[in-house]
Amino acid sequence: MKKEDFKELLASVREAGAYLRGEAQPSRVFEVTVPKTARTEQEQFAICVQTDDPELLIPRKLYRVTALGDDLYKVIDEAGETAIYPSDHFILVELPSEVEQALLAAEPAASA
Repeated sequence: MKKEDFKELLASVREAGAYLRGEAQPSRVFEVTVPKTARTEQEQFAICVQTDDPELLIPRKLYRVTALGDDLYKVIDEAGETAIYPSDHFILVELPSEVEQALLAAEPAASA
């Protein structure tokens, strides 16, 4: 690194330290507005239609999935691990509420 560039970097680091310690105010402040709508993770039922590893994800089996956005689902796989899979591995299914309740009641407590 050139000596002049190093001096500029060192000055920048010292200036940042002064901001962090409250000894100086930054010349610019950026504010980011985050939407207040809370992202709720809602579980749904889905059928696996494809897999890269049939020991961890079984085709034609019903799974509980949580949409994570970006075309990804969170799933508890056959190893009992929470894993992330592409959404194209599943087809979401709408079940009658009685069926959903029966499936949820039949699950072992460890996976709930």
